[in-house]
Amino acid sequence: MAGINKSKSSKQNKNKSPGSYKRKIITLASVVVIVVILFIILNLYLDSLLQISSSGEAKQQMQQYLSGKYSEDFNISKPNYENGGFGVTGSWRSEAHPISNQKLKFDVGCTPSSDGTFGPSSCSDQYIAAIWSVQASKELESIVKEVNASSSNGYKADSAQAEIVLSEDLVDSVNKQSKYEDNKAKDEGFLYRLIIDAPNDSQKASYIFKIVEKLREEGVYSVDVDVNRNNNSKIRCEIFFNKNKLGSKDNIEECIVKTGRE
Repeated sequence: MAGINKSKSSKQNKNKSPGSYKRKIITLASVVVIVVILFIILNLYLDSLLQISSSGEAKQQMQQYLSGKYSEDFNISKPNYENGGFGVTGSWRSEAHPISNQKLKFDVGCTPSSDGTFGPSSCSDQYIAAIWSVQASKELESIVKEVNASSSNGYKADSAQAEIVLSEDLVDSVNKQSKYEDNKAKDEGFLYRLIIDAPNDSQKASYIFKIVEKLREEGVYSVDVDVNRNNNSKIRCEIFFNKNKLGSKDNIEECIVKTGRE
């Protein structure tokens, strides 16, 4: 009997092959790896939450930044946190206007550092761009009147406005003493958005391009044309011109037609 039991025990041990142990070890190792990965992701998430300043802190930072830069008081809307995620620091964006002029609205943004705090160069704004947009729109009015006078059959735009957008080094270097006239001819950091609505007509593209050419006579080359596709349409065509891309009315026509097909 002892011999028989010993034989059975030997067979059972043989059945427990090395492969089964390897599978158990691999399974256990996989579980450990998954747990470690989840732990890392959780820590990154919690760390990012800790790094995100509150909207109140961001608003206070924006207030201090604008007041310190321009020596006047501003009203700032509640900031929104954008483009942040796991291990990625986003930025706070808001709309502001000076207390002295509620109609002069502009964008302001602050990006906290990796530890969630704000530094001297954390913020940027479009206040000067908003001031220049008013000046550019007045200049545009005169140009549109001149183009209207030369157009056949009384063709004219329904509306036209200018919006200046500053970027790169220029947005941080300008101040209230900086002049639109001294900066509108710049290629880098200066963008003139020509936002225009005009009736559908064979003259539409040439009419708009005449305005672009008149702007060039004033020294403005970096122009982004934003035009309605057709009457009362919310679909827009957008095309960019500068000194290296002078273009023609055909480019505007192609943009309008292409946008209509999309």
